[in-house]
Amino acid sequence: MASLVGGQFVARHFGSRFILWTYKLAPVNYVSFLDHAVKRVFLLRVGGGYIFIHRMVMEYFASLNQWN
Repeated sequence: MASLVGGQFVARHFGSRFILWTYKLAPVNYVSFLDHAVKRVFLLRVGGGYIFIHRMVMEYFASLNQWN
């Protein structure tokens, strides 16, 4: 039963990534994209995640209303 639920999660994960890539809303390789942003001092790697270095840039992206 647990492997069935895990398989559904994997299918949804890759399905959503494929849809985002198809509509050019996200890159295929997120890790490479995020590591590039770290090298350009746009993001900071913290543990297993990333944060914006500049709060003003984070607030700008958060304020964007892309769906209207």
